[in-house]
Amino acid sequence: MDNTDLLEKHREIMRRLTDVSLTDVKIDESVVAGAIEKFLTALNRPVVPIRWARDCREAAALVVRAEQITAVDDVKVNPGTFREWFIRKQENWLSACDKAQAAAQNAVLRSVEETLIASGDSSHRGVWNFCGNALIFAARAAAECFWAREYYETEQRFRQYDINDFEPDWFPFVDAYESGLWLFWLTGSEVIALSRPIVQLKGQQLHSEVGPAVRWPEGEEEYFVLNGVPVPKEVVDTPAQDLDPGLLLTERNAKVRREIVRKIGLDRVCHGLDARCVDRQGDYELLMLDLQDGLTHPFLKMKDPSQAITHVEGVPPECTTVRSALEWRNQIDVPPYVLT
Repeated sequence: MDNTDLLEKHREIMRRLTDVSLTDVKIDESVVAGAIEKFLTALNRPVVPIRWARDCREAAALVVRAEQITAVDDVKVNPGTFREWFIRKQENWLSACDKAQAAAQNAVLRSVEETLIASGDSSHRGVWNFCGNALIFAARAAAECFWAREYYETEQRFRQYDINDFEPDWFPFVDAYESGLWLFWLTGSEVIALSRPIVQLKGQQLHSEVGPAVRWPEGEEEYFVLNGVPVPKEVVDTPAQDLDPGLLLTERNAKVRREIVRKIGLDRVCHGLDARCVDRQGDYELLMLDLQDGLTHPFLKMKDPSQAITHVEGVPPECTTVRSALEWRNQIDVPPYVLT
């Protein structure tokens, strides 16, 4: 294959990865099975059946129960097949791989992983160490083409570079990712496969105000996210006018509290918690809030022009003015209790 063919192949892979939709997942099991078979053959491993998990929770349970798990990191260092030496040495290869992953919105899928881990379901945490990622492998196909094209004319020793050297390794994963595969695990008797989830986005952030932001086509597992922050189901499902401001009194996560306030509206939160403004200075207010513990507590209300949102932060009881609250906030080393 000459340099022109490599260029076109690289462009083709980038187009295909860019066109993959994260909001509409269609699974073609036969295409994925063909790609996995080529992958196992390239590794000189026996071809084994594929078991599709309905969602991440089921995949984790299947992996935990598997008799033997093969870490994909061990597979990747197979010197006869994957040539990890230039992954470590060639910066342009890594850059091309990163660009291919970005084209396929890998940042969104990484945030899905973070959401799963943040969910507190311990069954998810160990499985990430053993999984192969179809998108990352597909991105390597693009990087291989880019790398070969760059050196085809500049380095004599690569004039005989043959695309067949790497096509069996990575190219099938372009088809597999395009056909719905996201993660997979190699076990002693089968391959456990997990499709891409269906996600709802606001820009590049996971976000849905009406139902789950992350779910699987055939599964029951759902995750509720507002502006990239995992929140309890009731915060999404309950209309803003019916949400109880008292939720803020029991929610310990500052980011979740911020999303609750954003949905309810700060004015209604302050009204619901019997807030009184005792001092005002420019865009700052010192509020006294009833936290239903028999006491009222001072909070500093301030606007954040960079994000067009308003924050409320707790300050010590001795703060009786906006000035004293700002002095405490700007000088103390210990972060204040953050309400939003």
